[in-house]
Amino acid sequence: MSFKDQLTKDLDVFLNTDEFAELHAINGVELVCTVDNDQLKERSKKEYDGIAAGELLFFVKKADYGIRPEEGTPVIFDGRQMYVFNAREDTGMYEIILSQNRGG
Repeated sequence: MSFKDQLTKDLDVFLNTDEFAELHAINGVELVCTVDNDQLKERSKKEYDGIAAGELLFFVKKADYGIRPEEGTPVIFDGRQMYVFNAREDTGMYEIILSQNRGG
């Protein structure tokens, strides 16, 4: 088995609903993803000098989600209107940070 094959196999563990992942409605489609707001806090510290980078970070299989969303793209996550703050692709998975515009 190649290294890439092993990484792909590991995605099935990371995105297993019996282990880490959960079903969430993303743009009206039920997708298996892993929400990781601890990772969001760490990224905010390292990459954004402690400034809040968004409100929700989740991982989802690229094959399940489709085309990587661009910054500012609207996303409805579990019925909540949000916007893509950042989206990265790595080894068949997207890491997507969402933020929510709030009127004031």
